[in-house]
Amino acid sequence: MGIAARLYSFVVIRGFKVWVSYKTQVALNFISWTIPVFLYYFIGLTFGAGRMAAAIAANYSYTAFATVGIAFQGYFSSAVATLAGRIRNEELIGTLEYQMAAPLKPMSLMFYSTVWGFVVNSISTVTVLLIGYGLGIKYVINPLSTFVILLLYMASIIGLNLISGAVVLIVKQGNPVALFTSVATNILGNVVFPISVLPTWLKDISYMLSLTWSLDGLRRAMLAGEGLGSMMNDVVILVILSAAYLIIGVLLTDYAFRMILKQGTVHMY
Repeated sequence: MGIAARLYSFVVIRGFKVWVSYKTQVALNFISWTIPVFLYYFIGLTFGAGRMAAAIAANYSYTAFATVGIAFQGYFSSAVATLAGRIRNEELIGTLEYQMAAPLKPMSLMFYSTVWGFVVNSISTVTVLLIGYGLGIKYVINPLSTFVILLLYMASIIGLNLISGAVVLIVKQGNPVALFTSVATNILGNVVFPISVLPTWLKDISYMLSLTWSLDGLRRAMLAGEGLGSMMNDVVILVILSAAYLIIGVLLTDYAFRMILKQGTVHMY
């Protein structure tokens, strides 16, 4: 089976067709994507554009700041939880053994299982950005800068996916990586308020997250139209973080599969 056929199997058959078959869940997904945009839009109106703009220190509004943050943070939090949740579900229903017996390498299994998370979060991203446009946000997009930052961001997410999935394989119950990404998204990730308001020790933690630098770069590329030349600091740091996440993810995934096969705990949950 080729790459295209595997992607079709994991994304269309296993992902999209199952997702759209639950109409209520699809409706609730769109509602959950929509509400935060309006919530932070009215927060921006309540606190006043001047105060928010001073904290952001940029040429765009708080609504624009929060909308881009909400649009792209889902990759960081939901995508990580998607793979870990899928592995956990396969453990509970007893199908993980059958998947591992399939003619697919463990690393390939982990990779293809992450793709649907990217697809559904892309739907969320487009939805949120369109709502922002309807609320008056003016996008000044630099295509090259946006593509490069997004590519590096996706690479870092794949690494986090692998780390999260490997942790679930090892510990079975509980997922500290998913918990950390949830906290990072809501507090440390530069999503709905700038990290300039955080105390110094929290800023230092925030700087170790690819989400922080990715959102900074995406805002500059999509709201101010900045080119790569003015964002090389973000790009270099994202390259380093993405490489670190991927290396740790690959090594930990390899260790996790070797451990559960050696101990015979694939069927355990």
